[in-house]
Amino acid sequence: MSSATIKRHNHRVIPCNTQRKIELINFLIKNNSKLEIVIVSKEFVKDFKDISLNEKVRITTDAQFQDDISSEFDMLINYDLPQEAQLYLERLELAKDYSLVLLEPDEHATLYPIETALGRVLVLDNIKAFETTQTKDMKIAKAKKDKKAKRFQEELQKEKEKKEKKAQSKLPPKRNVRKIVPKNEELD
Repeated sequence: MSSATIKRHNHRVIPCNTQRKIELINFLIKNNSKLEIVIVSKEFVKDFKDISLNEKVRITTDAQFQDDISSEFDMLINYDLPQEAQLYLERLELAKDYSLVLLEPDEHATLYPIETALGRVLVLDNIKAFETTQTKDMKIAKAKKDKKAKRFQEELQKEKEKKEKKAQSKLPPKRNVRKIVPKNEELD
């Protein structure tokens, strides 16, 4: 199976909104114009007519995939994720170099069985112009979490310093101990 040739860093999940999926596909086609690309989905989508097709780009559904695609290709673009991990692996079999999953926010649960079947976690790769609101929200939430953690660490440090001061104040004060020297008796 050729799916083993797809390296971890070439197998990515790209979060995107449904409304911008076709725009993202056209962006990917344009930026990978030298590659043979196959776009696969569960079923034919009417918006596929808006994809910039050329002789190197093919579109198919899961039902037609085995019949339509008989030779290897360079890049697999998964328009959506199948419900079964095995079906995803079948999609992946003929991809030589790259596999991209266009993941809508509500499809995250579908990704877990596929990652389990592959035996690895797929890398999330945000494309700046196509970031989802969820991705932005996740970044904001992470920044808030980091800020809160930093504040917590600062408070812990202050508390520690406070305890040290308090502990030192409870120690008996250091006394200046003078050495008591017996007075010399006067000599006769």
